[in-house]
Amino acid sequence: MAEQLRYRQHWIFCVAALAVWFAWGWPILQKLMTGATMRGSPVSAIWLIPFTIFAAAVLGAMVLKLRTSLRWALLCVQLAAVVAMAIVVPWAGMSTFLIIIAWQVAMTTTPRRALIWVAVQTLAIVGALAQALNPDLCWVIGQAFALQLLLVFTAQALRREAQVSQALAEANRELRSAQTIIANTVRSAERLRISRELHDAWGHELTALGLQLEIASHVAGSGRANDHVQQAKGLAAALLAKVRDVVATLREAERGDLRDALEALAQSVPAPAVHLDFSPDVRVSPDQAHALARCAQEAITNAVRHADAENLWLQVTSDDEGVRLVARNDGHVRAAGASPGWGLLGMRERMEVLGGKLTVRAGAGSGFTVDAWLPLHKPQAA
Repeated sequence: MAEQLRYRQHWIFCVAALAVWFAWGWPILQKLMTGATMRGSPVSAIWLIPFTIFAAAVLGAMVLKLRTSLRWALLCVQLAAVVAMAIVVPWAGMSTFLIIIAWQVAMTTTPRRALIWVAVQTLAIVGALAQALNPDLCWVIGQAFALQLLLVFTAQALRREAQVSQALAEANRELRSAQTIIANTVRSAERLRISRELHDAWGHELTALGLQLEIASHVAGSGRANDHVQQAKGLAAALLAKVRDVVATLREAERGDLRDALEALAQSVPAPAVHLDFSPDVRVSPDQAHALARCAQEAITNAVRHADAENLWLQVTSDDEGVRLVARNDGHVRAAGASPGWGLLGMRERMEVLGGKLTVRAGAGSGFTVDAWLPLHKPQAA
């Protein structure tokens, strides 16, 4: 239920649910305070206990970040509280509280399961009211059941809309990430081509020119000709140094591509909040940058889809042996023993192709961690 609170409609219903709870309980509270009777019997103060428990369970299920099992447990507590209220005060209007439960169930599970739950809770309240001498069961089965169905179908429509919106947001994020990675890959390939051309062609020619000038300086002997040869030799050496600086700058820019790609990924998602820690001494090849960016993208997608995380930390560091990407979130951890999804398998394959490795860690209170490592140089095939 906490995941659904990201949508404005659910916040509105949270306030509306409390308003219905108070408004529908107010007539009974008045009779309790004034000592008036309902159906010829005084209202017992015991009714306040399930009335208060119901409100607390509604707030817990809708506001707290809970596992699915705990959320269903709170829904059962809500139903038990409504049944208890109907037993203490056998009034058909108690069934109105069921629409609050019906909405939560519809936002949590499939339409079929929601309808089964509505039928079960309606039968439960009918059984609780059947103890009265003149229960108004027709009102419960007719109007209250119809209201529950209306809320169920409305909640399912909003749930499908939210799922479609999330799917579009994920597709847009992946598209933006792919565009960033493709653009960076193209720029890296062009820089690599230019740097190789400068190093292999111009660098070679300038080196040969320097050697020829060195020979000419010994042959020319003293005089103005030798002075000009020495000047040309100095210019050739300076030009060669500048070419090497350009090559180094072009290759140095490769590490900026990975950082730019990760920053673009971090900015493409409203939640969870992505915290990037990029070490300044990281240097990667275009292939490594592409693989690590894809790994980070999959970690963000998993945090959004499965973990319901609020924060995701991306840390990129390097040492003498390789470069490491650690992605850690603070969301829910998948049950132990569950097989890895296709996303994790794809990340592991990307790392292994480049000679690296990928490990995942999960623990109570520490969320889910993906640790990807790549060597500085891809090992040569035997």
